[in-house]
Amino acid sequence: MGCQLAIFNKFNSKNMKNYFATVLTGLEEVLLEEINTKLSATQINKIDKGKVFFSSNLSKDYLKTLKSADNLYQVITHFKVSKQRFSLQSLQKHVYDLYLKPFLGKGSFYVNVSRTGSHNYTRFEVAKKIMEGIKKRYPHRKIGTFKNHDIEFRLDIIEDDALFSIRLTDATYRFRQKQRNFNKAALLPTVAHAMVWISDPQAEDVFLDPCCGSGTILAERLAYPFTYIGGGDIDSEAINVAQDNLIDSLAEVNQWDARKLSFADTSIPKIVTNIPFGRQISFGSETNKINSEILTEIYRILSYGGTAVILSEGWDNILSLANNLGFSLQKKYSLSLKGLHPTIYIFKK
Repeated sequence: MGCQLAIFNKFNSKNMKNYFATVLTGLEEVLLEEINTKLSATQINKIDKGKVFFSSNLSKDYLKTLKSADNLYQVITHFKVSKQRFSLQSLQKHVYDLYLKPFLGKGSFYVNVSRTGSHNYTRFEVAKKIMEGIKKRYPHRKIGTFKNHDIEFRLDIIEDDALFSIRLTDATYRFRQKQRNFNKAALLPTVAHAMVWISDPQAEDVFLDPCCGSGTILAERLAYPFTYIGGGDIDSEAINVAQDNLIDSLAEVNQWDARKLSFADTSIPKIVTNIPFGRQISFGSETNKINSEILTEIYRILSYGGTAVILSEGWDNILSLANNLGFSLQKKYSLSLKGLHPTIYIFKK
């Protein structure tokens, strides 16, 4: 982080604000590409596990066009901290001395703390001291609770470095809660968007998700121009949710068996899908057999030169089967997702 702090100082001198975006571990490179493509006048400062740091002079609303990110934070300051308990009081004073009025608004505030290193205090003790310091400086501001607050600050402590920031986004940003419903096995919208981004969305795309579930991948693909978007699932309950989520869109949703699709051979150039895996959905010993049949069908309908982006987990022979079918593996991303470790595979035919 020491190197990162020096970079922040450099870009502050250019009147650019410093930010970082959090992302599912394993997708940092995807988010980096999205930032470079969507955000002009932006300087990438550092990529860390689950985070991309950058400096920009763009508005907060424009930054929110990033859809692979889980949350966005604006960096307020950075400073050195001691690992000893007696330093908690000085840490509190450091935050007390900050001018936070522009960030506090009128609602309640809360401070989340993460700590890495051999410190003689817990992150909860730090959070309490920080909130007390802010409250002392701004007595009319109310301290909220973990689940109920309006403004959220974040303090990341790594050894003797501390980074203090404010969260710019809430749950509606990453879950799109105001727009959609999700079934129990639904893919996170941010992961779905990363998969869409990996597919290199183009206006001429004929795009298909043969295992669409509640339609999350289809909904994320709607963010970009297209020629055709379609999907389906064998589960009638999932299809009902998907149709509700996509009711006002041009996406086509049907109930079908992904092992027996009605599309002609080599007719679909872009396929992005999350095939069944893990605890979310299970066919017992039949899972691998079913997924093998799905992958075979995907290969049949995929155009020559087409792209298939497939998320799966715990399927040991997926690469050997893909190779036997004639797929060419372009790249893969290993993720950490809800205690599982799925992989996104990018195949070409």
